[in-house]
Amino acid sequence: MAEIPPPPPALVTVPAREAPALRLFVFPHAGSGAFPYRALAAGLPPWVELHAVQLPGREAMFTATPYRSMLPLTSALVSVLAPKLDLPFVFLGHSFGGHVAFAVARALRARGSAVPRALVVSGSRAPHLPLGRNPLHDLPRPRLIDELRRYGGTPEAVLSNDELMDLFLPPLRADLTIYETNTFGPEAPLALPIVALGGNRDHATRTEQIEPWREHTSAAFTSRFFEGGHFYLFEQSKAAFTEALREMIEGLAGSGI
Repeated sequence: MAEIPPPPPALVTVPAREAPALRLFVFPHAGSGAFPYRALAAGLPPWVELHAVQLPGREAMFTATPYRSMLPLTSALVSVLAPKLDLPFVFLGHSFGGHVAFAVARALRARGSAVPRALVVSGSRAPHLPLGRNPLHDLPRPRLIDELRRYGGTPEAVLSNDELMDLFLPPLRADLTIYETNTFGPEAPLALPIVALGGNRDHATRTEQIEPWREHTSAAFTSRFFEGGHFYLFEQSKAAFTEALREMIEGLAGSGI
């Protein structure tokens, strides 16, 4: 029996603003839904509306088929985002989400649509670089769980619960398949600022894999590294990351957005 195609992704808005001046679209890391990123809204200026991308296969869409290749995912996201691009907007993507955000920004440019005022990537290797490690997406279940434990970011109560892992692993493998096998063709750099962030003890995405994001912009490039590992933005440096994000967005406002 043929697999049911993935449905369109959704957007989780936190909170809905009456008159936002800017929208922040957040692209989660592999296996994640929108929920972990909702807390970012509390640290944003009141005129910013946060939209977290909800991919099929997790949270409220846990029964849906996940995407396993970048092109259809990108095309679906462009369609979902299109009605919300009437205001200035910023993309933020963590790890796998950084590559998705970059792919969508390129696709918007190719269509002649509005593009982000800035692209913020976190814990994400520059898209032209090789993976730099052994792939995880096709590891046997016990080895993949061991790797997740080593990366951090997933509670032990989840990793040791077979029923929860039955739900978590399929979308995680799908996202990792995209992140680990997709290749970006050569294109002109994006004419928008790129901000590349990371953890200073991240063994999954090292400093030398993040700095080359500068090659993908013809505008300003900034990099910054926080205390912590791959999930620094949820752990040791949560407050510092949120403050840096707020300052960056306020800087855009100061320059007229």
